Amino acid sequence: MTTTLAEQAVADFVQEWSTAEERGDHRALDDLLAKDFVGVGPRGFVRSREEWLARYSTGTVRNLSFAVSDLRIRCYGETAVVVAAQTQRSVNGDADASGAFRFTLVVVRQDGRLQLAGLHLSPNAAPAGA
Repeated sequence: MTTTLAEQAVADFVQEWSTAEERGDHRALDDLLAKDFVGVGPRGFVRSREEWLARYSTGTVRNLSFAVSDLRIRCYGETAVVVAAQTQRSVNGDADASGAFRFTLVVVRQDGRLQLAGLHLSPNAAPAGA
């Protein structure tokens, strides 16, 4: 039995997570997020697992599109760090929440399955000199 996460398994997990985010599927996300999940938003706010799920269960956040690209996966035993790009067309309440972002995910194997332990978003600005 291997004790390392395979990159393909992590890539598949990220696809499952991004599909749940796009659909606003709080039930699927409930299964994917670790019990101690912490999410950091693009303006530095911190959300607990319950707050992250409530964005969708209350209908506050709605996504029209949510696409992930440029996955860079590094595996460390039972943990993987994923850096990728994301674009979304979304609303948060009445405000436009669309944008392009970079994110870092911390994916862990707990209780025999992959779970998302942490997420950090940053605005994806053009590189200097571009």
